[in-house]
Amino acid sequence: MFFYVFNSENRDYNIIFQYIPSFISNWDRDKYEIHLFENLYLNAENDVFEVYEHTIKDERLGWIFPITILESNENDYTDCKNLNHYKFIAYQKLLEQDAIVSVNDKSIDYGKLSDIFPNTIVCILCKETSQKIRDFRIDNYLLSFYDYGYLHFEGYPKAQAIYDRAGWVTEMRQHKRVILHKANFDITINGYTNALFKEHLLQSDNHIIRFIFLYQIIEHFIQVDFDSQFKTHLNSFNNRQLTLNDFKEEISTLSSERKRINNVFASVQLLADLKSDFVSEFDFLINDIGRTYKKNTFEDKIYDFRNLITHDLRQLTPKVDSLKKIIGIFERITVSLLIHLPTYLTLNKE
Repeated sequence: MFFYVFNSENRDYNIIFQYIPSFISNWDRDKYEIHLFENLYLNAENDVFEVYEHTIKDERLGWIFPITILESNENDYTDCKNLNHYKFIAYQKLLEQDAIVSVNDKSIDYGKLSDIFPNTIVCILCKETSQKIRDFRIDNYLLSFYDYGYLHFEGYPKAQAIYDRAGWVTEMRQHKRVILHKANFDITINGYTNALFKEHLLQSDNHIIRFIFLYQIIEHFIQVDFDSQFKTHLNSFNNRQLTLNDFKEEISTLSSERKRINNVFASVQLLADLKSDFVSEFDFLINDIGRTYKKNTFEDKIYDFRNLITHDLRQLTPKVDSLKKIIGIFERITVSLLIHLPTYLTLNKE
């Protein structure tokens, strides 16, 4: 099948696109929505995944796949009938996108979508299924996509793969599913988080700078936790439920940043594997540099790592590989924290 695409202002300029896969779908493309991503780790032609939403795990929401499978029959999914419907819909919807194409001649014999949308990952979702999810908006799931390495395509400079995630990639390719979790807040309503996950982290290939960016979120939650508990203790004191000495003791305890970090992370159920991986890599690092710490909880190690970066970075300069591993895990921890953010912690609208 061939598609003729014309210039919106001058129909003398056109490009012919050939749809190479043999399956032609008769499904109504208006019943589906398209979203474009890039992924630095899952971008091989066979990196094709079913998309589910965790509240309706038994019903597929759609598919996510590299654009290259729309231009080839040389992959492992040519006989997947359901996917073939989605592929044909995706091809049509991509042709409907606004794009600037430079051509020298008025007519080009054949064009390739991958030349117009290079290194693009295509996500096609079924509207009928998404309507079963309360208040479904793609913005609510950008962090969950990010956790799988999918970066929402918005024309920013291409991101760089600075972490070694080979083991994770192998595991993902075995599971073949992307299960989305709605974040408890929309990153797009806060200027800092919106810029962080759509621009700053994509442009920065320095692991230390990435940590500084991410830890700003933790600092914010620490302050929110302090303000919340301070008000609670102050109200108790004003209502004579706390003596002056007890009030002073509570505030003194609350002033400890280590304690407040414990409070923030204690409020969220993180994956055990994330916590154990962070602890393991941090322990390896401090043993490597000859350090010992009395505190051994996950939350304490977050605080101790922050102190190492802040006060002793000069001693860590030779430990680049170890630092990258720890910060890569910390990045996933921060994303998980944001997704499962408790209601009393919030990021203000900006």
